[in-house]
Amino acid sequence: MYLHGRYLIVIDDIWDASAWYVIRCALPESMNGSRVITTTRIEAVARACSTNHIECVYKMKALSDQDSKRLFFKRIFGLEDACPSYLKEVSGEIVKKCGGLPLAIITISSLLANQSNKLKENWDYVRNSLGSNFEPSLEGMRQILSLSYTNLPYHLKACMLYLGIYPEDYTINKNDLARQWVAEGFIYKASATDPEDIAKNYFNDLVNRSMIQPADTDYNGEVISCKVHDMVLDLILHKSREENFVTVIDDIQDMTGHKDKIRRLSFNQDSVIDSRFMGSVQLSQTRTLARFGSSSRLPPFLQFKHLRVLIIETSRAIGPSPLLDFDRICHLFQLRCLKIVAEDYDAVLPSKIGDLQQLETFEVQLDYKFLQGRKSLKLPSDIVHLSRLLHLIVPVRTILPDGIGNMRSLHTVHRFNLANSLHSIKSLRELTNLTDLEIGFAGSIIDHEVVERGREVLHICFEKLCNLKYLKVNIFPSEAYLDAFSPIPRFHGSSFSRVPGWIGELHSIYDLVLTVQEVLEDDVGILAQLPSLIHLILHIRGAPKGKVLIRGGTGLFPVLKYFEARCCRVSYLSFEAGAMPKLERLVLCLNAHRWDRYGAPPAGIEHLSGLKEICVDIGALGAKKSNGSAAESALRNAADMHPGRPVANIRINNFQCWACDTMDDEPCEKDEEGWNSSST
Repeated sequence: MYLHGRYLIVIDDIWDASAWYVIRCALPESMNGSRVITTTRIEAVARACSTNHIECVYKMKALSDQDSKRLFFKRIFGLEDACPSYLKEVSGEIVKKCGGLPLAIITISSLLANQSNKLKENWDYVRNSLGSNFEPSLEGMRQILSLSYTNLPYHLKACMLYLGIYPEDYTINKNDLARQWVAEGFIYKASATDPEDIAKNYFNDLVNRSMIQPADTDYNGEVISCKVHDMVLDLILHKSREENFVTVIDDIQDMTGHKDKIRRLSFNQDSVIDSRFMGSVQLSQTRTLARFGSSSRLPPFLQFKHLRVLIIETSRAIGPSPLLDFDRICHLFQLRCLKIVAEDYDAVLPSKIGDLQQLETFEVQLDYKFLQGRKSLKLPSDIVHLSRLLHLIVPVRTILPDGIGNMRSLHTVHRFNLANSLHSIKSLRELTNLTDLEIGFAGSIIDHEVVERGREVLHICFEKLCNLKYLKVNIFPSEAYLDAFSPIPRFHGSSFSRVPGWIGELHSIYDLVLTVQEVLEDDVGILAQLPSLIHLILHIRGAPKGKVLIRGGTGLFPVLKYFEARCCRVSYLSFEAGAMPKLERLVLCLNAHRWDRYGAPPAGIEHLSGLKEICVDIGALGAKKSNGSAAESALRNAADMHPGRPVANIRINNFQCWACDTMDDEPCEKDEEGWNSSST
């Protein structure tokens, strides 16, 4: 039914006309005003995409000389006018060679910005390295990127090339990358510094040098994931082939002509794991094996005798979902980092995982629908003998064997199930190096026993785990249950279902996620008094019974920068003058259903004096199209009223953004223009 609607499709970065011809076959020719926008760096491809309408090809203009210099100097010195006089002439020559290409300017300026001494000789070296015949073309861009790579410190070059194991446009998590770099041995282990902290500094260094692009940031502005620009990835793969650093298999044609010894092997997308190829190359020295895509075929693990990092990520399968058997992993005695993400698959885990004595990271994410059919997922009993394990990340229905207290090296335990034995729960007190703990319960009924176990876990967290920084609780006990606990001064992050009174005593907490049935009169006041709170996410499950008033005044939300509110009717939110004085980002998630009856933007957005960005997700499922449009218009007008003109990112999505437990029982709105019958 969507084929009859009008659509706007954007296809980014096409490199070959044949790819466009394949895509075009899937597009309906409904002749009703739909549009397709494509981007490419190659003029011939642009002409192919526009068919006979050459006037539809728009050539992006390069930056002007003035804008190029502004971008160049701001990246290096912070201000355009801060460039020393002795560097102005050579800087102008470098900028001119970049030809107005933003990526070239950012890459070269980042290279110069990371040099400790602003010596003219360094500027001259960069200018001369670009050559007298340098052209601002694709080949010239590769030359600039190659220069930046050449000037990386030795330890960053290995980290940079390692990114080649990931597919194009993949969002790479910083924690994952840090653990993999450590497992590979790229990090020099200083005596008093955690190697993963060093690895994260390396990551930040690559971001600062503009070699990788930030993808996501946390509430404090720290980059937590990245992407690799496709031209940078092209350079990485080229250098990797030269140095036999990473071998990437995209299709069967890639399986020939490789050197005998493969150090790191990556099967991207749905490439076939060919037995002939596996038998023709030497895999015993391979240190990293990564496989992405929807294929159910697993590599022959027994051939990878010295493997240190194993990454298996499967996307949704087509047809019946087969069983993935990982039992032979237990023979990889050098393995340090194991990550299995099985989406739409069920999996058999290694039966004797205790043999992997070098293992530092054990992460398994299985599709929840397979776990629903089981009472639990049990880990092998010998996992407790992994004395070097630092990170244990498992599905919430996982039952750990008794003896977890022996794993004293653990820093991370995610989705610890309250259905574990009392012995396992009490053993948590032995994990004194734990910094990150996530507790969960997947049952449908929270009985007295579960509550008692939860109380025991939280008492252990508060009294024994002195290094704990992050605690997430994915259960919904009663407010009275939570109020039984005393606060912990070292506690930094948490997620609860109610607002217990003692939470106001957590003076060091800076990251808080709350799910509440309703916001009581004093709840906002409790939160407003938290002196260190920077990041607040508030989920309101019930339909509000009255205004949720966020007052202004001295000492209320003194350092809050990020506030996210998810509720069915944001009209109940109201900001007084002076409210949240440091707030920079406001995120709202609401539903357009019955907007004509109940809808209105939050009152007083213009009172948020420090606001820089407002992001709104409007769930339009079951709503009239007019209601979705009215909600978007009203929220955009509210943002426009702000004197600081914050950036407004407002999206309408064809799903329900947040379900209220006490919504009225009126059916979804029906009309021929409804969101439930057309695509936007």
